[in-house]
Amino acid sequence: MVAAAVPDLPTFDRSAFGGDDASFYFDMVRLQDRADIPRAFAHRHNYYHLLWMTQAQGVHLLDFVPHPVQPCTVFFVSPAQIHSWTSSVPPRGFVMNISADLFLQMFPRADLAAQFPFFDVASGQPALYLTADQHNDLLPLVEAIEAEYLGEGDGRLDIVRSYLLILLTRLRRLAPPPASQEGVSAQGVHLARRFQQRVDQHFLECLPVPAYASQLHVTERQLNDAVKRATGRTAGQVIQQRVLLEAKRLLSLTDMGIAEVAYQLGYDDLAYFCRFFKRHTQTTPGDFRKRHARPAEAGAA
Repeated sequence: MVAAAVPDLPTFDRSAFGGDDASFYFDMVRLQDRADIPRAFAHRHNYYHLLWMTQAQGVHLLDFVPHPVQPCTVFFVSPAQIHSWTSSVPPRGFVMNISADLFLQMFPRADLAAQFPFFDVASGQPALYLTADQHNDLLPLVEAIEAEYLGEGDGRLDIVRSYLLILLTRLRRLAPPPASQEGVSAQGVHLARRFQQRVDQHFLECLPVPAYASQLHVTERQLNDAVKRATGRTAGQVIQQRVLLEAKRLLSLTDMGIAEVAYQLGYDDLAYFCRFFKRHTQTTPGDFRKRHARPAEAGAA
C-alpha cells in the first residue's frame, strides 16, 4: 500500500517548465526568469526537484520542518514531499526537475540511490549549505547542464544525465555524514536505508518490526541494531515517525475529521491516536490543524 492521498493539494505530476510536452524527462529554468517562483503555497511534485540557490533569503518549509534559505544553498525535494518557500530578495539560481524515469536510469538499484542521503526523506538532510568557493566551483557544471538542455545537439539528454550524475556525486562528497552514522559500517547504513525505504512504501499496512526484518532477510535484532546505529532511533521509532508525518499531512492539508485521519493510519481508538500524536508533538491533533491548516485560497501556480 502506498501513502494516503492528500486531496485538493496542488500536485505537479510533471514539470511544465519545458512546455506542454507530455513526455517530461528533465527540465530546468533560472529562478530569476520565472514570475511564479518562489511558490509560497504548500504543494508537492511527483518528480525529483533540485533548487540551486545562488541568491535567496527566506524559509523553506519541507514536510513541516523549516529550513533557512540563504545564498549558496542546494535543496533536494523528493516525490510526494510537501513544501513551500519564500524569499525576501529576488531569488537567483536554478531549478532542475528530474523525472522518475531519469532518476531510475541514474540509479537503477535502490542501494545506488541510498548512497545519496539528500534524496532520502528519512535522513533529514534535504539542504546542503555550500561555501561561496564550493558554489562557484560547481556553478560551471550547473551551467553546462543548462547549455546541453537548451541545445539541439545529438544525445543532449544523455549528456545531461551524465553531467547531472557528476553534479550529484560531487554534492554527495560535500554532504556531511549524519553524526549518528560516524563509525557505522557501510553495510549497516545500507540496511538502515533499505528499511526506511520499505517503511515509506508500506507504513499504512501497520507491519511490525519483525515483518520488515523478514522482508530484508535479517533478524529483528540485526535490523534494530543497524537502524539505531545509523539513525539514532529504533526501528519502531522510525515507523512511528513516518506515521506521524502522514498524520501531519492529513491534518493540515485535508478536511478529514480527526477520527477519519486516525482510522486512515490504522488507529481504531481515537483517544489512543490523540495520545500518540500529543506525545510526539506536544500538541493535540486539533491544535496542530489550527496552526498549520492550508489557507483555502491557496492554489497552484
